[in-house]
Amino acid sequence: MDRKMKALIMKAKGKYRVAEVPVPKPEKGEVLIRVDSCGLCGTDVHIYRGKFFANLPLIIGHEISGTVVETGQKVTTVKEGDKVVVNPNMNCELCYFCRRGKVHLCENLVNIGVRINGGFAEFVNVKESYVYRLSNEIDLEEASFVEPLSCCIHGAEMAQIKSADQVVILGAGPVGLLMLQIIKLMATSRVVVVDPVKKRRELAQNLGADWTVDPIKSDILDYLPKLLGKLPDIVFECVGKKQTMEQSWKIVNSGGKVVWFGVADPEESIQINPYQIYRKEITISGSFVNPFTTGKAVSLLESGKIKVKQLITHRFNLDQFSQAIKTYEESKERIKILIKP
Repeated sequence: MDRKMKALIMKAKGKYRVAEVPVPKPEKGEVLIRVDSCGLCGTDVHIYRGKFFANLPLIIGHEISGTVVETGQKVTTVKEGDKVVVNPNMNCELCYFCRRGKVHLCENLVNIGVRINGGFAEFVNVKESYVYRLSNEIDLEEASFVEPLSCCIHGAEMAQIKSADQVVILGAGPVGLLMLQIIKLMATSRVVVVDPVKKRRELAQNLGADWTVDPIKSDILDYLPKLLGKLPDIVFECVGKKQTMEQSWKIVNSGGKVVWFGVADPEESIQINPYQIYRKEITISGSFVNPFTTGKAVSLLESGKIKVKQLITHRFNLDQFSQAIKTYEESKERIKILIKP
């Protein structure tokens, strides 16, 4: 008789069920992982709300940490009992983009938790090449931050930050607070974090922000030059909302860079002034997932230089998924939510 596991299966927009399903069997080159923690990401919420494509029905969740319980044939890099994390973005290695090193733009990209079953389950099966072994000392809840941290590393590297640059981060949610810490490690840049929630601003200050600003109380287009002496050289949009995306290019200095990191509603459009982009010679870049940065994220977390434990504000089991969604969308105290299968 097949072993059973509990899993959260997204059926359709706003519809899911928690059910007993067979535990997957690792085939050749695959690893079966017992999931310890899986972060609730904005992408998961978009899938739940029907605003992001997913191959439904399926088990969602992609910010996965856990322990190896079984390996298929030919697996050599991990063994039973190892603590591991997962890079959920699997490329084909054959298409135009893969053969040019742009694996994250793969024409046949398969995302765990989006295209195939993911981590909101007691067990998940993953190809060995997308599994990263951890030190025994690392906390698995903290390890679940590897995937979003690896994405933030890619975004920060895209900006090519220099030591004298002044940086503004719009949004002090999980990715904004990770981005802050990465930037402070990369350069001596002065960083301003903008967020309307006091708790998040306080946490940003504790994690190294030089200043924090409440955008409700201050018009940041007027306030930032007074604070910095000029507009910032680089702006990271880490919210994914129309208002902050439109704001991002307006508050950057001439010759500056804007990195759109927040996951926007795929159906949303914004207003932009092409003349101002041209005249100020502003570079606007999107930042998508984590090409070749998962190993870097593991190293940074294991070094203790990136602090994530204080970002965890809520933990829910699979049966509490509706409460997790409600908390994500409505709680001002929420930073990072972990699903604990």
